[in-house]
Amino acid sequence: MYLCQHSIPASPGLGTYSNFKSTMKPYFLLFLGCCFPILSQAQTLDSLSVDLETVVVTGTRYEMEQRKVAASISTIDRATIERTGEINVLPILVNQVPGFFLNDRGVTGFGVGPNSGGNISIRGISGSPNNRVLVLIDGQPQFMGIFAHPIADAYSSSDIERVEVQRGAASLLYGSNAMGGAINLITRKVKNEGWHGTANLGYGSYGTFLGSAHAGYRKGKFHSSVAINRNQTNGYRADAEDSFENTTLFVKTGYDINDVYQVSGELQLADATYFQPGTLASPLENDKREYLRGRVAASLQNDYGKVSGALLLYHNFGDHRFLSGFESRDQNQGLTFYQNLQLLPSQTLTVGIDYKRFGGKAFNENMPPPARIGLGEQHWVHETEVYAHLQQSIWEKVHVNAGIRQLENSQFGGRTLPGFGISWEAGSHTIIKASSSKAFRSPSVVDLFLFPPSNEALQPEEMWSHEVGIVQEFMAKKLRVEANLFLAEGENLIVVSPMEQPPIGRNTGSFTNKGVETQVKYLFSNQLEWMINYCFVDVSENVLFAPRHHFNTNATLNIGQFTILPSFQYINGLNIGIDPDIPTASYSLLNLRFGYSITPKIQAYINGNNLFDTQYQVEWGYPMPGINIISGIQVKI
Repeated sequence: MYLCQHSIPASPGLGTYSNFKSTMKPYFLLFLGCCFPILSQAQTLDSLSVDLETVVVTGTRYEMEQRKVAASISTIDRATIERTGEINVLPILVNQVPGFFLNDRGVTGFGVGPNSGGNISIRGISGSPNNRVLVLIDGQPQFMGIFAHPIADAYSSSDIERVEVQRGAASLLYGSNAMGGAINLITRKVKNEGWHGTANLGYGSYGTFLGSAHAGYRKGKFHSSVAINRNQTNGYRADAEDSFENTTLFVKTGYDINDVYQVSGELQLADATYFQPGTLASPLENDKREYLRGRVAASLQNDYGKVSGALLLYHNFGDHRFLSGFESRDQNQGLTFYQNLQLLPSQTLTVGIDYKRFGGKAFNENMPPPARIGLGEQHWVHETEVYAHLQQSIWEKVHVNAGIRQLENSQFGGRTLPGFGISWEAGSHTIIKASSSKAFRSPSVVDLFLFPPSNEALQPEEMWSHEVGIVQEFMAKKLRVEANLFLAEGENLIVVSPMEQPPIGRNTGSFTNKGVETQVKYLFSNQLEWMINYCFVDVSENVLFAPRHHFNTNATLNIGQFTILPSFQYINGLNIGIDPDIPTASYSLLNLRFGYSITPKIQAYINGNNLFDTQYQVEWGYPMPGINIISGIQVKI
């Protein structure tokens, strides 16, 4: 195979402990070397704790203590988002969520279309297009109307207050595309009176510029916020054009009518231009791709105490134009209505209805007529779903949930999706969890109607997800350890057989993913927080973006006016191409962020990425950048 100068050796694997130890030892010593001087200055342990009282809304449709939720959920708060300095929220999840893998493409930005970045994998569940992990904004599904994948460049960190990631099947509450899990981006809401604001400016390697500004205002029952972001880079490929630029806008306004009702509205836009560079073997000089994504949403929330819920309306739209001749205009719109009913003590029954309509029209006059199947025509898919979810606590220590979703799709008819789980507080610092549920992905418009592989008779992809786990706290809640065993069995996957001419998509694929994931969080003191994540996944099929071993560790060190955030990632057994002759990739990455607080409101920072200067690929033929540096300043008002 031709790899030019960026050759990737065959994976050494983790066949023996000595191999693994020799690979990891220098990096581990380097990490300890960074930490030891800080540890020697750390204060005595104080009242900090990593407790099990974190409240989540993902995994339920209402606020609930995380210890009572059977699903595996990771939470990332606003403070963590700000510390990283990332302009996009998805890269933050790589170091915070075990089993989460992101197909990055460069210094900044992801792009759209074939061979772009932004593919998401959770526990080895991935796809191309990237449509087996669902992204939500405030509980509303977000995906492109034709290809059914999220648009990674639309998720700016400045807009987000909190991220909750459900690892494992989430279709019971959120419907299609949540086979691998759900990423719920909860937008910011101004809580304090008056004006508030933040700004971030950064510049670095390859002419990369990062800029963001957020302003919020609250007066009495009225609140509003606006954010604008700009990220661009000249690109790092010498053999091809790979520049990128993106501007996003976010506006949110709300009003608290009274103690029961609240209304809000949101507008979100992302306008990007991306040059797809092609592979090393076939570089491209001018594969320009422009795309405008937009989202308009409104919500009416109610809270009577015993009864609470919301009516959510959303409309997503996009306009994509490629220099190659491809154009598309798509929409994804719908409503979600649900109510939480506390009918009996320690019991909550959630009932809801979801309706969505997704589709659009695509063009490509440069394609030969036999390949223009479905082009130039408007295509729509309608989906209506009703669901019920019951959460019951028994003896205040055992928390049981069960639910069912019934869906009707305009193409394939009906499906029934059950799910159930249990969380047991086995001790004051011990939680044991188990769950099993069914998830699905509806065929997208491109699966059904566009291009030669399309097949209007396709059925939904389906998957059963099972897991069991434990959460244990130690040392007065300073140390938190979580471990999960998981098994996912998928069937009816849509695949295209190369043996059929003309090619056609059929529900003939299947897979079995099994593995273990762990997370360790340790709060040494106010000065030091340390996190370790590890996920092992054994996949039955050769899928992209699903490493066999995924280890990462990161720390937050606060010493006076200085903040240091080292992070280390080790990937082993990553399939970077569907051809079995392509060797799997293994690589190590070290990043370091150094900040200095000039005043309590102003911080200067410098980010060093890939400090080992590792030459690696996450997709065959697309080399990743070596060492790159970004420096800048953050301001709070």
